Amino acid sequence: MNFTGEQQEILYRAWVLAHDGKGQVLEPWAYPDAHSLAEQGWLERRIEPNGDVSWWWTGAADGALNLGALMQSAAESVN
Repeated sequence: MNFTGEQQEILYRAWVLAHDGKGQVLEPWAYPDAHSLAEQGWLERRIEPNGDVSWWWTGAADGALNLGALMQSAAESVN
């Protein structure tokens, strides 16, 4: 899967924040990328009590990273 630079930054921040049980609130200009990532299962949208939209790393995203790492490891062991 190919991500834009902005999508990579959003995903990286979401992944880092997830380790502390947190999500991120983005500027409105980043919403199209975040919506796209949410539609693909990488992020989850949540509405905060103050009305802000926050974006959270998903379990599916963890699974995709784990599967990617497994496949990379398998490919390296064959070479």
